[in-house]
Amino acid sequence: MRERHRSKETKERFKKAFFALYAEKKIEKITIKEVAELAGFNRGTFYLYYKSIYDLLQKSEQELLDDFAKMLDLNVKFYFGLIDAPDESMLSNSIEHTEYIRILNSENGDPRFKSRMKNIIKDAYRKHINQNNTVVSKVEYLLEYVVEANMSIFQYWFMNRDKDFPRISLKDIREIIQYVDQNGFKKAFETFADK
Repeated sequence: MRERHRSKETKERFKKAFFALYAEKKIEKITIKEVAELAGFNRGTFYLYYKSIYDLLQKSEQELLDDFAKMLDLNVKFYFGLIDAPDESMLSNSIEHTEYIRILNSENGDPRFKSRMKNIIKDAYRKHINQNNTVVSKVEYLLEYVVEANMSIFQYWFMNRDKDFPRISLKDIREIIQYVDQNGFKKAFETFADK
């Protein structure tokens, strides 16, 4: 048990070191030596967990996307009235990942990451929409609109979080989305104009 905890802690240190470097430069400029030293380990320890910098990126992205999918699934179920309220612990877990997601969506980040997030959002909504997936319908256009709007507001929050925080929280963003969904844009602009 202690060994598993130590392993998880070691991987977390590598991930934090990698993202600290990734925030500053493109992935092809990051070396294993830099990541290992910043994490407080040697290259040999790095290779116990990862094959390369790209392997570390891929595993980190997958972990973030898996957590994002779980959180999103709960939020979509809440939106469709299938549960009373989303689990707030899932929301706090996603807040821990916001800096990593911000970096992945930044200039140095992975352009495929946003597309993968978008597909997760679409899949979460599709589970609850009765639709023939072989035909492009108005629902697909609506879905594209909803997904882009949601991605855009989260992207905006990720990029402006430092200057907006703590005034605008992730919970506030969810409230804005929910309000627009229920009341439309005109009413939302009237309601949030002075806030």
